[in-house]
This record gives sequence, structure tokens and C-alpha cells, in this order.
Amino acid sequence: MKTAIIGAGLAGLSCALTLEKHGHMADIFEQSKGIGFRYDIAELMTPILHAPINDAVKFFSETYNIHLKPSSNVQKIYVHSENESAYVEGNIGFINMRGEYKESYEKQLAQQLVHSKIHCDSHATYEGISKEYTHVVLATGDSQDTQQIQPYDIAYSSTFAGAVVKGDFVRNEVHTWFNNDFAPKGMGYLLPHSNTQATLVNVYPQYEVDGLQKRNEFWEAMVNQVSRTLNQEIVIEEEFTISDYQIGKCRYPRIGNTFFVGNCFGAITPFLGFGQTGSILSGIYAAQDICGLGDYETLCKTLDKDYDDSLVLRRGIEKLSNHQLDVVTKSLHNSMVNKVVTQPNMSVLKGLSYLLKPFTSK
Repeated sequence: MKTAIIGAGLAGLSCALTLEKHGHMADIFEQSKGIGFRYDIAELMTPILHAPINDAVKFFSETYNIHLKPSSNVQKIYVHSENESAYVEGNIGFINMRGEYKESYEKQLAQQLVHSKIHCDSHATYEGISKEYTHVVLATGDSQDTQQIQPYDIAYSSTFAGAVVKGDFVRNEVHTWFNNDFAPKGMGYLLPHSNTQATLVNVYPQYEVDGLQKRNEFWEAMVNQVSRTLNQEIVIEEEFTISDYQIGKCRYPRIGNTFFVGNCFGAITPFLGFGQTGSILSGIYAAQDICGLGDYETLCKTLDKDYDDSLVLRRGIEKLSNHQLDVVTKSLHNSMVNKVVTQPNMSVLKGLSYLLKPFTSK
């Protein structure tokens, strides 16, 4: 058995690590000159997206012997709408770094490899690799690579505007903004790296042409709103933009001896747009199948359900006006509602969907 993994991201490296733990090696081909996400940013890993996994770091360590060190845990998530602010509190997840940061999740995973070799700055193609290896794991992070091989059902394409910013932050507190004036049918979020640095992002679906044309206008409006909300001047250090970022899911997780993992599978949950947990799980599941320890399509059914539930919630939020977003945000002050959203071992996506039902059923 000879396995090739195309892409040294979370899914590809998790696959290689799991193969090694069962006595197999893989050749990993990475197009970039180094390991790491293309932008130096923070991301959120939260059980909101993958119940009943309440603590993903503990889960991966104890269940799969894959060890991750997040930059901080999250105790509060603030929700800000046009005229209201509220928060939910508890063990809500972790903030982790991506990109060139020394402790990015990709670099942490790569350091745990013993035998598998990573070939960076490699331009190996699927067509060429598939002829040389018995098994191929497509983990490039680009859904367009999947679309060259099979159908990929696109839920929507997103526009991102973001930056690493300076300010005065609380490391374990995340802020989100739902306001159609600058994030139409989308959201903004701030994830602290430290007490003085954070990632600030504005992301929304590209349903309207002017959404892309007004990206700079929306970004400026959001930065101003964030400064007002946090009562401080937000200083931008390094900006980035992404257009046409596709959120979707492949039709077939496995075709022959080719496995589609990470974004090539559809590991990003449409509601918040984060996909670390799903990406790592898809890589693990593909390796288990290759080692004869499970069926990849069966194992991926939980990820399919997470994706579908998340998409239902996103469609619900997209229907809300700013006034309705204010009402939903205000309802988070209710202790019973807060409990529904944060209760352990419960599908938070279902809880949030229940909260939105009075608005979306009309």
C-alpha cells in the first residue's frame, strides 16, 4: 500500500498522523513553500458546530492521540446587533492560530509526524499522483480541485475582508457582529491573539453584485462600529481580502481509492464558516478507512449532519432584518435561552435554530 496526500493542511496532516499511528507512512505534497494557512490569522474551534464534542482539544488527544495547543480558551462570546448586545458564557471553545505563526495548528501537527515526509513547493498533480500511488487523499483546501473530479454542491460563495489589529482585548472573549448594514446576511468577528492583538474579519455571502463592489465601504463601516462597540480605536496592522470563497460539500466522499478530505470534502460549517474540527476528523476518518478500520462514507455521516444543520441555521439568519436580529440578540439575556445555547452535550445548532424559528417560519 502506497499513500499520497495532496495538501499539508489540517486534514492532510491529520490523515498522515493517523496512518503513522497504525503503522503506515504517506508522502505529503504541499504546493506552498512552507506549512501553514496562507494568512496569519486566528480561528475559532467551538462545540457549537460539532456537538456532542464539548472539548475538541481533549477529544483529539484522548481519542486519537493527536495533540493540539490552542492559544487560548473562550469563556464568553459577545453578540452585537445594530442596537443590542448580549453574551453567552461557558466553556465555548478555543482560539487557535493559522499561517506562519510558530504554534499554528498545521505546524503543531507536522511536528508530531515521525516517518511521513512533507514535500513542500511541490506542484504534483492529482493526475500524476494517482498513477504512482495505490491511495490518494485530496486535501488541498480548494473545492475547485474536487470539482475537476466530481460534483461539488456549493451552498454559497463568500467575500472576506479582514485584518490583524491592535487594541486592548480580553484573550478569552470573542466578539461577533450581525448587522446587514455592513455584513449583509453575514457577520463580523474579533478573535484575540493576545491582550493587544486580534484578528478582525467581516464575511458575507456574495448573493448581490454590489456586495463585492462595496467590500471596502462595508469594511470601513464595520471597523468604525467595532471601535464604538469596544470603546477604543482599533489600529489595523495587516489587511487581507478573499473573494469567491466557496462553501459547499462534495457529492461522494470517496471515489475508488481517492479520498476527499477537509475543504475538498466540505468540512467548513456554513453557519460560522470555520472548519478545523471537521477537517481534522475527515483526515482521521480517511486514514482509518485506508487502514481497514472503518468505512469513510459511513464515518463522514456525522460531518454531513453537522454541515446540513449548520446550513439550515445560516439560511434562517439570512432571512432576518436588523430589527429581528436585535430581538434575537436581546433574547440571549434570558437565562433559559442562554442555557439552550450553551448546554453541554446538546446540539447548539438545534438550540439556535429553535431560537430563530418564530422569525424564519413566517
